[in-house]
Amino acid sequence: MAAAFEGAAVTVKLGTGTSEAKPPARRATPGTRASGPPKAVPPKPKKAKVRIFVSYCHANAVQQAKLQIHLAQLKRDEVETWFDGEMEAGDKLNTEISRKLRAADIFVALMSPEYIASRWCQMEYKRAMGRRARGSMRGVVVVVRPCAWKDTGASDLKVLPHDGRTVSDWRSMDHAFANVAEGIKGAVKAVRSTLPEAVPARLAKPARSAAAPGPKKRPAPVKGGRKASPKATPGARTTKGKRPARSRAAG
Repeated sequence: MAAAFEGAAVTVKLGTGTSEAKPPARRATPGTRASGPPKAVPPKPKKAKVRIFVSYCHANAVQQAKLQIHLAQLKRDEVETWFDGEMEAGDKLNTEISRKLRAADIFVALMSPEYIASRWCQMEYKRAMGRRARGSMRGVVVVVRPCAWKDTGASDLKVLPHDGRTVSDWRSMDHAFANVAEGIKGAVKAVRSTLPEAVPARLAKPARSAAAPGPKKRPAPVKGGRKASPKATPGARTTKGKRPARSRAAG
């Protein structure tokens, strides 16, 4: 017997026969899993959308614009804000405002002497307070400038900036509206806790591998319940029931 080692293979000669032994298979390392297609991770449910209606007098358009800037981060978190400046051309003022007011979850009023003196602003405010009394809306008051806001029935509402300090009394408008945005964020969180979460998108079915065999198709049934016989080749004759032709050479 002669043994020759070539790399990992071992060749053993026995008489005239030759057999080659393969190297032993590697053992799986403990703790490792067999490789396979990755499992689909279910998407996280989206947060429920919260709608904010901003009521203001056009004399306070600068303060309203500053508020929208400080609410930018909330808008990226499924929060929608609306004010009459976002109305499209051709929309009826009273109809569109009423529709948006009914759909809103939070009503934000920018209180000022001009707001209290405006008949249209007071109509919006009274409608919102009616919805709040029925428990279908939260109210937030932002005191822009010193005014008699306590006489409007807003004393039991959430007043911003903190402790009812007017925006004009702060060191800068940005400091004041940063505090206002934090207060509105808390109101959004309170509203969202009462709303159902949005339904997540359905998981997409994994694509079928090209190598995987598909389901076998059954042959279509033949009319009459009988199997179709193979069609005869054009020009060929059947020889069933006939004797083979006799050769002339045969005696």
